[in-house]
Amino acid sequence: MLLQETKDYIEDVLLPENMDGYTTAREIADDTLIDIEDLGDGNELIRPTRLNRNIAANRKEFTDYVVKAFQDVEEK
Repeated sequence: MLLQETKDYIEDVLLPENMDGYTTAREIADDTLIDIEDLGDGNELIRPTRLNRNIAANRKEFTDYVVKAFQDVEEK
């Protein structure tokens, strides 16, 4: 289940900062998931935040939420 903190991040930070540079919401979600995966690769000093852990643990729900939020913004 996505935390409210994650939903707020998607709506207040992720989409506003990325909607102009991407064609689809799925691209935004996929790039975010790749970035989270890359944080821990071979580097024990980088610890995921609660937000990153929540996104990584709920990949499908995160992607679905980004797509829905993206559509909601486009319709306004």
